[in-house]
Amino acid sequence: MSYFKNLLNAFLGKKDSNISIPEFLITTRGNWTGSISMSDDEDSDEDSVKRTKDYKKKIAVKPKDVYDELERVPTNFSLEALEDKIEILKLKHSFINQSNVKKEVNDFIELLENRKKYDKKAKDGKTFREFFCKYDATNDQKIQVLLSKYELVMRSPDIFIPEFPAEAVQAMKIYTEKIEELCGKKPVFFVIATEDSFKKTYEKRDPILLASSPFGFYYYILGAWDEEMILLTEL
Repeated sequence: MSYFKNLLNAFLGKKDSNISIPEFLITTRGNWTGSISMSDDEDSDEDSVKRTKDYKKKIAVKPKDVYDELERVPTNFSLEALEDKIEILKLKHSFINQSNVKKEVNDFIELLENRKKYDKKAKDGKTFREFFCKYDATNDQKIQVLLSKYELVMRSPDIFIPEFPAEAVQAMKIYTEKIEELCGKKPVFFVIATEDSFKKTYEKRDPILLASSPFGFYYYILGAWDEEMILLTEL
């Protein structure tokens, strides 16, 4: 590790202030929005036609009904030689000029820095491992399998938040507090829901709620709700 550190100090002048870290956690590699498919204005005409045909083949469902079909992935990521890995990544960062590539290396550094705290105790006396192990995890590949089969999309939860039941809001609050304690960042939340549910403001919706992980390019599954959602017109 000292070898890598000495090389790094030589190139960075014992400083790494040029390595900037954003306020929010990174989400998926090379994709800050967490969007699974391209937006309409990025599609070619041929892609749009194909996407429309594929969408017609999909099955209409309520997200909660296929909640168990969203495949989970193990989170047994490596905790070995983290310092060595971080130092060599910082050294690589010092040689890179292209901004997107530099950002990608930053992302890996951030994830590894967070892993160093995985078995450390939080304010409640329990380790961060104990907290995060309560959640199932999934990734973009598994999400894409679900979205390719059903008429569902993955997007920002903003339009859903006013209707979230207390349980969902509390889950977001607790998760956010733990992420902030771990690394001083905020998590990025997503929902899996039907396309129409992002447009029908006055109808009950039933999303699956996901949150970005601070340890890898995957998401923790916070829950799914349908009947519990609050219809604002009833308030």
